[in-house]
Amino acid sequence: MNEQKNITEQISKVLDSYDIVPIETIPNIDLYMDQVTTFIESALSGCKRNKNDKILTKTMINNYAKAKIFPPPLKKKYTKNHIMLLIMIYHLKSILSISDISRLLKPVTEELTKNVQSPLLEMIYSDFVELQKQNQKNIAMVLENNYMQNTIVSPQYHKYENETIQNIIVVLQLVIQSNTEKRIAEKILDAHFSVKKTTSKS
Repeated sequence: MNEQKNITEQISKVLDSYDIVPIETIPNIDLYMDQVTTFIESALSGCKRNKNDKILTKTMINNYAKAKIFPPPLKKKYTKNHIMLLIMIYHLKSILSISDISRLLKPVTEELTKNVQSPLLEMIYSDFVELQKQNQKNIAMVLENNYMQNTIVSPQYHKYENETIQNIIVVLQLVIQSNTEKRIAEKILDAHFSVKKTTSKS
């Protein structure tokens, strides 16, 4: 029971430190690159695994621009649209490759290229934030209702008395789940975001 409580506490800490950036907290003014990196470093500081980790660097932003994941800055300034895209890219890149992210976001960036006033990105970003909040609520509910036995902690966990071995089982389970969800996401990308489909409109 103590081991289960320890895992519950560890997961609760992750939920508490997970930074969600509501759209209304993103600056409405255009920013230079240093201001962009400073804002995102502060807004997503809770996502760092170690204090010295970098959330976003100038090199990363330049690489995303080269990969055409977002429209180029205007006169070296980045808009609210750029910041929303960069926040989503940060979360996506732990699961998807840069080329997959580019494919996923291409319909949005194409829309912004045609019409910089398009509300499409703000709509998607707002839903992105709501999905993050809902995910946190779902996990918190699991913890609160003591469903660990059937959800997060597998039956294999209870075979071992050694806490280190139990933690190995928990990490294996979480990685297997993450990999499965990653493969499903990749299958959807391959089926619905092929190069031909995203470049055929002219």
